[in-house]
Amino acid sequence: MSSYTEHVTRVLTEDREHPGLGTVAVLTFAPPEGEEKRPATLGPQSIDAVTGEIAAALDRAEAGEIQAIAMTGTGRVFLAGADLSMFADPAAAGNVESMTRAAHDLQVRVRTSPVPLLAHLNGVALGGGLEVALMADVRTAAASVKGIGVPETGLGILPGWGGTTLLQSVVGPETAVRMILEDPARDKQLGAEEALEIGLVDEVAEDLDEALDEFAALVAAHIDVDVADADVVDPVVAEAAAEAPSDALGAWAGRTAPLPGVDTPEAEALLDALDAAHGSAETRRTWAARLEGQGAPSVGRALELLQKLPGSSLPEALAREGEALADLVRSDAAAASIYSAELLRRGKPGRRPVEGAREITRVGVAGAGLMASQIAAQLALGLQVPVVMRDLDESIAAKGLAAARDVVARTAARGTIDEATATTIAENLSSTTDLQELAGCDLVLEAVPEVLAIKKSVFAELESVLAPDALLVTNTSSLSVTSMSEELAHPERVVGLHFFNPVAKMPLVEVIHTGATDEATLATGLEVVRRLRKFAVRSADAPGFIVNRLLFRVLGEVLSSLDAGADPAEVDASLDPLGMPMRPFALLDLVGLAVADHVGTVLRGELGDRFHASPGLGAMAERSARFTEAGKNSVHPPVSPTVAEAFGTGADPAAASSAPVGDALLERVRDGLAEEIGIMLDEGVVERPEQIDLALILGAGFPRHRGGVTPYLDSTGAAQRVAGRSFHGEAFTARR
Repeated sequence: MSSYTEHVTRVLTEDREHPGLGTVAVLTFAPPEGEEKRPATLGPQSIDAVTGEIAAALDRAEAGEIQAIAMTGTGRVFLAGADLSMFADPAAAGNVESMTRAAHDLQVRVRTSPVPLLAHLNGVALGGGLEVALMADVRTAAASVKGIGVPETGLGILPGWGGTTLLQSVVGPETAVRMILEDPARDKQLGAEEALEIGLVDEVAEDLDEALDEFAALVAAHIDVDVADADVVDPVVAEAAAEAPSDALGAWAGRTAPLPGVDTPEAEALLDALDAAHGSAETRRTWAARLEGQGAPSVGRALELLQKLPGSSLPEALAREGEALADLVRSDAAAASIYSAELLRRGKPGRRPVEGAREITRVGVAGAGLMASQIAAQLALGLQVPVVMRDLDESIAAKGLAAARDVVARTAARGTIDEATATTIAENLSSTTDLQELAGCDLVLEAVPEVLAIKKSVFAELESVLAPDALLVTNTSSLSVTSMSEELAHPERVVGLHFFNPVAKMPLVEVIHTGATDEATLATGLEVVRRLRKFAVRSADAPGFIVNRLLFRVLGEVLSSLDAGADPAEVDASLDPLGMPMRPFALLDLVGLAVADHVGTVLRGELGDRFHASPGLGAMAERSARFTEAGKNSVHPPVSPTVAEAFGTGADPAAASSAPVGDALLERVRDGLAEEIGIMLDEGVVERPEQIDLALILGAGFPRHRGGVTPYLDSTGAAQRVAGRSFHGEAFTARR
């Protein structure tokens, strides 16, 4: 029994007369009636509707009733691709193979059409939506369109409705390989102008009427080339059209072969693209192999399909594509990736204000250091109200103000805001040493050193000048917000907003509420995060909150093995199968060894010996040493010899030989995470495992193809083994 409910896409049909084309069958893809704000997506019934109406239009073309076919969408969406919620239900996901056959059959048939096809991208065209557009001979796009691409390999699958096979024939091998393999990993999608530059769209047209005019002009260059006026037709176009083979008798003559032949320049260019560099230390092939070893096979499978294209017929290539998609849809990586995508979709900042939030007209920031200036800039950009930074040292305050204004200037330089807006925002930023200048603020955020006594002193000082309902906000990364506020007269107006460094780039803010935090304060904190266009994840006040608590549970296991005398290089490589963006030693260097040592010590003191306080880390921090060395020619930076010196001293040889590395260390990390997450759920630090996964994906770079972490712990059995339960029932255990 399926729990999936499809919002079936409609296809609105009409005939239009165009002086340069004749009768045009116009197919408009639209969401269900009464659900106009939803994007038009492709589920089982929707793909039947879309392919059925295109097929009906082809029937009419073959009968001579129409002279062209045009496809477009409504609102800001052409077609948004496959309905991801379908994949969450195994019964519904079983329809993918039949949906793929329908799409593939049509990809073959449109190439025999006696009339040309147009796809006018009025809005988003992603995944299967763009693959429908690839059925057309000509594509146009409105200038404002964003969201064009094939994100499938980032979802654990691949463009399986013709995209992997056909994209190279439209944009060329190098661009197609980049779009299919690399762009999804970078969350990169195209706008109309870039799509025009690479040849994915042929012209920019603001609406369907203009698109039809452009379509007519392009079609005219291909009609009756052998008898056309040579003064009108571009000789290059004429030659290409004359030499272009037709896939069937009567097929429109403007089409070229969709696949490269063997030993052709196009085939060579495709193979060169697959062997090209991915970054400075590996090729696309070696990167794909590395991803597969980390549990993400989709990039490697797409690369394999692309390599086999030269010399294939279109039906052969599409059959391989369909088989690969069917395999990947059933994989752990696809299930976890699509779970992650849904988390990110549901968690993204909303358009409506948070109910119950107070109005914020002026903001203060206590502190003017690196984090304080970054946060002040984001508050000024997001809230667009006056923001005053206060520091005891006048030179530090001035330096912090300059840094915050520089963030605003760089934002304008990227084109995110115009110069006039940037000037206004920069003028809204100010600095002071005078506490009284914070008196009129509705919210003051402290970003002073991570020492409880200092933060308590700052809060007490602020409370003496602020109105009773003004919010007091802390940016602490691990200290108790309850302890920070317990001596205040109004602890109910205290909330934690834990920003991550670098603030401008990191999309997560942990929103920390204590037992005393009132609803209006919490709502206002959430609203501030929303207006900054960041993701808010709520956490109760508990040591390390979500991200740091779990990150340091991982790092504690790594450092424990090192302290026992394990080989540093083996330890550093042990977690590679997890698929983190960097190895543990590089992460420690990024965090800063003194900070890592401090946080680890705090968490051990608060949470007990589940957390390891590392003597070796302390020694490294005292030396101001680093775990890694610079290395441009390797994917992972090499381990510094200093690590063995700092951790090897005094290690018991017997303990060193039994210290976990490789699979043994990875299992300890999985078990530790399962244990800690179980405790956090039981203690109410978070209400649902989804909060943990969203926080770890956005705040620590945990891989989307692992679903963050809890689906991975379910699928590996760690959750059941350690916590005595699966975090998601059978959703991620059925494949084991």
